[in-house]
Amino acid sequence: MSTAANEKRTILVADDDADTRAIVTSAIQMLGHNSVEAADGRQALSLSRELGIDLAVLDIMMPEVNGNEVCQSIKQSEFGPYIPVLMLTARDNVKDKVSSLDGGADDYLTKPFHYQELQARIRALLRVRELNERLRSQNDQLKAMQATIVSQERQLLVNQLAGTAAHQLGQPLSAILLNCHVIETLPAGDPRAQRSLAAIKQDAKRMAEMIERLRSADASKTQSYHGKTAILELDDTEKTDTNKTAQ
Repeated sequence: MSTAANEKRTILVADDDADTRAIVTSAIQMLGHNSVEAADGRQALSLSRELGIDLAVLDIMMPEVNGNEVCQSIKQSEFGPYIPVLMLTARDNVKDKVSSLDGGADDYLTKPFHYQELQARIRALLRVRELNERLRSQNDQLKAMQATIVSQERQLLVNQLAGTAAHQLGQPLSAILLNCHVIETLPAGDPRAQRSLAAIKQDAKRMAEMIERLRSADASKTQSYHGKTAILELDDTEKTDTNKTAQ
């Protein structure tokens, strides 16, 4: 559904009176737009669903389905909120006007109508439609930008978490692997194996404590790690040297 101001619009004209349809169609064509005609409500519903209409001019009293029902159906469609509806009818009492406007109609013009007034109202409704479409397009762009920002922030947090884990857990993990190798190479009962095992337990405890600190880390607090890379800034705790490999 284009919103270009100089582009031809497709306007649905629904009225069971052929003369009225001809007059309205002529007014629309003089404005430089296209029109499609429906002789009853059911045909109007069919055309509104099949074609990408930009505006609907509806009579209230029509066979099969009345104009108010057609209006409500249009408004409930996917792009319905952006399709203006003008009720053009001989019914001019306040109750009918209120019923149509409350049912979703955007304007109400009674018969007999002035040719130029009809054109002016069509132009006004098309301007409203264009503004609504612009707002919808801008809203879609904002949502896309927001989704991109959220995705980037999530990826940044993942990278920070991974960097923090590598920085905090890398040293004790290396010590554990080295002590495991020592234990594997020592004969059974060698006291150095017991010292290596104790060192493994201590490093494993340190790693568990670091993981808990990662769970409670504040994502807004970071510190420089390597180059432009940042990692999460964890709460200060007592630091102890990593146990050396037993000799």
